[in-house]
Amino acid sequence: MTDVRSSGLLAPYREAAGRGVLLLPRCGDCGAWQWPPRAACRHCGGALDWRQASGGGRLSTWSVVTRAPRPELQADVPYVVAFVELDEGVRLFARIVGTGADALRTGQRVRCRFGPSPDPAISIPVFVAEG
Repeated sequence: MTDVRSSGLLAPYREAAGRGVLLLPRCGDCGAWQWPPRAACRHCGGALDWRQASGGGRLSTWSVVTRAPRPELQADVPYVVAFVELDEGVRLFARIVGTGADALRTGQRVRCRFGPSPDPAISIPVFVAEG
């Protein structure tokens, strides 16, 4: 399996994130959205291209990080990380911002925004709770 972090597979995703746009791979043959990126569709083997996703989804599960996994994240603890089921049917692992864990609930609508990453040259998707 290709390591998407070290391959060029994430380049379109990162470039779009820098512009505040959430792009995901989608199969041109069967229409299935994919995550993580791969060389071909996991359903039918068709070619993938990058399409703009809606940015909306539902909260699946979350956890509060109280011990930073890397020194550059120490100032951010505690923070909430979650699996978000996007409206396109794929799951992203991302931070939840603007809402404490005690106010979150399974199935809650969330919306994608973009925030800084530990690497200041890269923006990353974060999610905010709706309603």
